[in-house]
Amino acid sequence: MSTSMNFIDMALEVGERELASLLAGDIEEAERLAFDRGKLMEQAWQMRESDKVSQLRDKLMRLQSLQGQLSSEAKRLHETLKKDLKRAKQENERLSGYRSSTVKTPIASRFVDKVS
Repeated sequence: MSTSMNFIDMALEVGERELASLLAGDIEEAERLAFDRGKLMEQAWQMRESDKVSQLRDKLMRLQSLQGQLSSEAKRLHETLKKDLKRAKQENERLSGYRSSTVKTPIASRFVDKVS
């Protein structure tokens, strides 16, 4: 098997781990794996051989499918984060409305009683 095919196989494996990280919510690990996958793809492209084009095309189609899954999962996570931030902002606005309606009562009066 050619070296470019090995790099593509490694990129597929890294991509599957990246998808698993995204599904688990480990964004930092997914980002690191995405960079690794990109480097492997660049190396595979530089070492490609013209006689293995059909095999290369099949593996690239698998990578394209994996990229689609990664993109859809990233979009889903983005939407979830967006909704969470919107909900937190609304909750903060709701709670800040109560701040103006509460009256601070001092523990002790500032006036001295002369009743003794």
